[in-house]
Amino acid sequence: MPPLLDIFPEARLNLVIYHLKNDDILEAFNLVKDLEPTVPREYIIKAVVHSVMGQSTESREHLKVAQQLFQLVGSSASECDTIPGRQCMAACFFLLKQFDDVLVYLNSIKNFFQTEDDFLWNYGIALASTGDY
Repeated sequence: MPPLLDIFPEARLNLVIYHLKNDDILEAFNLVKDLEPTVPREYIIKAVVHSVMGQSTESREHLKVAQQLFQLVGSSASECDTIPGRQCMAACFFLLKQFDDVLVYLNSIKNFFQTEDDFLWNYGIALASTGDY
C-alpha cells in the first residue's frame, strides 16, 4: 500500500487501520501526525491513533488531542445525529471520564451494537463506572 499513499487518499487511512490492527502504533502515528483532516473519517482515525498513542505512552497531550478531535466530529451539525457522531461523543466523554455522559450516547445507539464485543465492553465499563452493575 505505501506506493498508493499519494495516489489514493483512502490508502493512507487503510494503512493506518492496518498498523493499528497489528499493534504498530508508532507507524500509524507517523502516517497521521501531519494529516490535516478534511472529512469526518479522517478526524476519527486521527483521534483513534492519538487515543491509542496516549494510552500506550500515558501521554496527556495525545489524549487531549484525541478528545478534541472526537468532540469536533461528534458535535458537528453534519455528524451529531449519526452513529459515528454519537460514538465520537461517547469516546470524547470516555476520555474525560464523564461516564454518565458516555452512557447518554451509548444508550442512544446500543440497539445497533447488540452483538459487538467492543461496544459491549465499553458499555460495561461505563455502566460499572457509574455504579450501575
